[in-house]
Amino acid sequence: MSTGTGKSKVAIDFIKENAAIFSVLITSPRTNLKENWRKELYKWGLEHFGSDWWIVDGRRIHITIENVQTTYKWNSSFDLIIADEIHTMMTPEYSKALELGTQWLIGLTATHDITEENGKQAYYDKYAPIIYEYYGSAEDGLINKTQFFIVDHHLDNDTKVLVETKKETFMKGEADHYAYLTKRIEASQRMMLAQGSTRWFQDAADWFWKGQGDKEQKFAAMMYLNSIKYRKDFLLSLNSTAIIARTIKRGILSGDKASKVLIFSELTKQIERATSKTIHSHNSVKVNQKRMDDFNEGRIRTLGSCQSLTLGLNLKGATHGIMESYIGSKTRSQQKKGRLDRLATDDVAEMWFIVVHDTQSVKWFESMSKAFDLSNAWHIDSKLIMNDGFDYTTSKVR
Repeated sequence: MSTGTGKSKVAIDFIKENAAIFSVLITSPRTNLKENWRKELYKWGLEHFGSDWWIVDGRRIHITIENVQTTYKWNSSFDLIIADEIHTMMTPEYSKALELGTQWLIGLTATHDITEENGKQAYYDKYAPIIYEYYGSAEDGLINKTQFFIVDHHLDNDTKVLVETKKETFMKGEADHYAYLTKRIEASQRMMLAQGSTRWFQDAADWFWKGQGDKEQKFAAMMYLNSIKYRKDFLLSLNSTAIIARTIKRGILSGDKASKVLIFSELTKQIERATSKTIHSHNSVKVNQKRMDDFNEGRIRTLGSCQSLTLGLNLKGATHGIMESYIGSKTRSQQKKGRLDRLATDDVAEMWFIVVHDTQSVKWFESMSKAFDLSNAWHIDSKLIMNDGFDYTTSKVR
């Protein structure tokens, strides 16, 4: 079911209405979902009795809340297992948590993440066949709608990047550096071709990572894999897109004092450049929790993250999201957009995507954005953003 439509309530109602349930395991992929589940249990009518014990209608229930990274190693049994964000468990390793002894298993997710390549359909068929899907909550008025904005950006040489080599360190224009990195990929592809490759990435993976190539093939594969990594890292850490994200954030916050902005990047160092208020694994648990609380209570109005905010967390009043950088994951983009689905049903959230044209970023965007209907998205030139040519209160060009 789409975010904001009550997946946790469905599971909790099953606990409350089934008198045969006395032991429950709630397992999920992130530590910060533990406290979220405790709040949900309180909210929907269970009374905390102490430790892992809860009471509903006089019935004592032992509820264990633990990460799947721990539970897949267990040898235990429960009356009910609730697998939250079950799409993350459809792997050879984590699916072992679904093999624990239980009479009932409820899997919850907003994004089943089934593709032809990842084989997750077989795991669903084996452990938890999908029996109900519902994604029309915005159209049906159960959650708020979202307006999408696409910022069309082209690299130029006005914005510089620091280039470090073994011999020297110097500044170079972003457009020129992207062209240089692309030429390195093309040169490595010619090396691969000379060794008999017709499928660049697959052959490189087989020759280098799997050790199936000879000496020359391994070298060509290494050069190719390194070259695509260098270009990918460059695209995910552009100075220009970080500046654009900061500019959009400032415009939104100044235009409406009730607005609250989430910014998403792929790299920790990049999200730190987009905003100083971040949640990620390099922070302490205490810092992350305080920033989450500060955002929910309105003491801060901006929060940045890479993947820590993708799953199951209820953020209060997030009105705007900015996707500063991304790779082609439809599932991740749905999860990030889902953080905006907690407004009043007559409100409209705004989701902004920065698209770097004439680069690999376009392919990532096309893959990622399949999760959304962008037929009515607004396109804005990044130069308008940088030259203060956009009115965030009216969503119009000045």
